Amino acid sequence: MRLYLLAALCGLPALVTPFSQALAERTDVEVRVMARGAKFMGGYSAPVRVTLTDAETGELLARGLTSGTTGDTQTIMNTAHVHGAALANEATAAFRTSLDLDRPRQVTLSVTGPLSQPQATTTATSTQWLLPGHHLTAGDGWRMELPGLIVDLASPLAYQWVQAGQTVPLRAGVTLLCGCPMSEDGPWRAGDTEVDAYLRIDGGPPTRHRLAFDPTQALFVGELPTQAAGLYELEIRAWMAPSNNAGVARTAFFVR
Repeated sequence: MRLYLLAALCGLPALVTPFSQALAERTDVEVRVMARGAKFMGGYSAPVRVTLTDAETGELLARGLTSGTTGDTQTIMNTAHVHGAALANEATAAFRTSLDLDRPRQVTLSVTGPLSQPQATTTATSTQWLLPGHHLTAGDGWRMELPGLIVDLASPLAYQWVQAGQTVPLRAGVTLLCGCPMSEDGPWRAGDTEVDAYLRIDGGPPTRHRLAFDPTQALFVGELPTQAAGLYELEIRAWMAPSNNAGVARTAFFVR
């Protein structure tokens, strides 16, 4: 009898393990990330990093990058958003993964991007339950939004030298996080965006210079006068009020 019980106990794990494994069900998850007030984030070599973790244990469930296009502008910007209707199509940027779940999991999603523009990179998180066998793929799947603007300085170059008395041209590109360009009359109007340069000389108080939109270059432009020699530190601030989006870029140059 004792030998029988011992054998039965020793065999118990072999009986339990296949049963628990049989409970695991494939659960597909699609993640898409939109730039606030604009389109989906795709098209970069390193667009958005997606991380799925168990909210209770911290276990890493999946990680990867979105890939695909930014989506159809007409559908996203000009079509009324019907409840449950998809804004994405098959080519729209997404991260896709399959999880083997043997029980409901409360999962935290973290998205970070655009990775190719470090000065504009931001992170958003969300948590929800995933149930075994119930795919999170309807509509746009698990859709997230990232706020911000990409501000990229074309001029002046970092740490360039100029002569005192020269006027330094300011040239700044400003786009949505999806890379969607601004124009005078397109879906993302330059007139809705304020772009200012704040200049400090040798750590002194800042002076503000407003930049104007140049439609021929699709850049915000201005001119910086220089006087005394020193270190000129420059900060460009962009604000798009209708979508509550902001962006910043910084550089410095020398005057001698």
